[in-house]
Amino acid sequence: MRLKIRAVAVLAVVSLLAQSAQAVNMNWLTQYKKPNIHWGQLAIHPYYQLTEMYQSNIYLVPRDTPTRTVGGGVRGSWITKNELAVETILPWRNLHELKAGYGAEAHSYTTQPDLNDTINQRAHLDYAYKGAYGLTFRAGDQYIHTRDQAFSQLVDRDRRWANTVYTSLDYDPEGGRMAGGVDASHMVNKYLGAARGRELNRYEQRAGFNVGYKIQPKTKLYASYHRGIIHYTVGRQLPDQDKNSKSHDLGFGVNGQLTPKMTGQVEGGMTYREYDEAPIGGATRVTRNFTVATGVTYRPSNMTDIVLNATRRLEESINASSRFYISNTVSLDVKHKFPYKFSAGLNGAFGLDKYPDSQTVLGGATGTRRDDIYQGGAWVEYDIQQWLSTGVSYVFRERNSTFSGEFNYQDMQTAWNLAVKF
Repeated sequence: MRLKIRAVAVLAVVSLLAQSAQAVNMNWLTQYKKPNIHWGQLAIHPYYQLTEMYQSNIYLVPRDTPTRTVGGGVRGSWITKNELAVETILPWRNLHELKAGYGAEAHSYTTQPDLNDTINQRAHLDYAYKGAYGLTFRAGDQYIHTRDQAFSQLVDRDRRWANTVYTSLDYDPEGGRMAGGVDASHMVNKYLGAARGRELNRYEQRAGFNVGYKIQPKTKLYASYHRGIIHYTVGRQLPDQDKNSKSHDLGFGVNGQLTPKMTGQVEGGMTYREYDEAPIGGATRVTRNFTVATGVTYRPSNMTDIVLNATRRLEESINASSRFYISNTVSLDVKHKFPYKFSAGLNGAFGLDKYPDSQTVLGGATGTRRDDIYQGGAWVEYDIQQWLSTGVSYVFRERNSTFSGEFNYQDMQTAWNLAVKF
């Protein structure tokens, strides 16, 4: 009964949204202007969003069969999300800028709330200095405390936190041809559960440089090199297997204004990774793989954005046979702004995850794992005012694996949201 009541409530809100452009007069809201919140030079931007969502497969598991149920089984749930955040910006002397922000998001489930309810938090502090001769210095810290999966093949959720410290120095003089920079980062991933902690707790360090030549004032050809270190903090995570590694990453590409209506980055490269010890079975400690890091935005008009992203990279794995997997992803997003304050969009994505080594799963099946991941969705948003908006969205996800009984899933998410942003 409670699910039916929630469904009726969401449908009622959607119906009102559809009528707003025709019959419902919302001009009374124009008396509430977007406030300009400042304390001296400090700008303060609070944000709140309420989301009411129905998810059909909250544990992302295969369909139940008469003889087998994976994990918690296929369970649907209404999810209420309350997100409250604040962003601050402090510029001074036209040279310095300090940004800081904090946000918290509470998730409430109707299905097994004791197991699924959570509060996620995030915070950041970023400093930038823009000096003479095209020099720009940046440094900052980004922190999350969440109950979501990290970058791995996991779909199950577990409490974890991650903290990233970064810094960079760039040289890009106006009117000059040469450009370049150096950068470094240190990221810590820590799961609070002992089992996940033994498998995934680690730090990752990355440092390097880039050099470029500007073929146009806003377009740069570049080459980059980075040295990476991954160190698991518990030691040997899996039997007879050390996952610690060191890598060399090369990248070549172009970024900036690619055409009169297209901006972004197109990059291809190569990763050379060497593990401290050989994997199970005595295979080589070295892997070489080409990489892709591409993201471009095409704007045929002021009302339309088309965004294409393509990546290929190595991701950490908790599998006993494969210490990493190769993640390939392509996504396309289309956004258009219509008259009468409406915006709408379509998105689609395809992912292909390949594991280099043969493995055995529950039930005794053995082979090389490959996951094909599909996603598609659509959304509509209505700007009631500059500071107040509402919208609906739909997303469908599916994963097809060579080990279908263990890793396949289908999931649908339908949501309504109301956002207040100053």
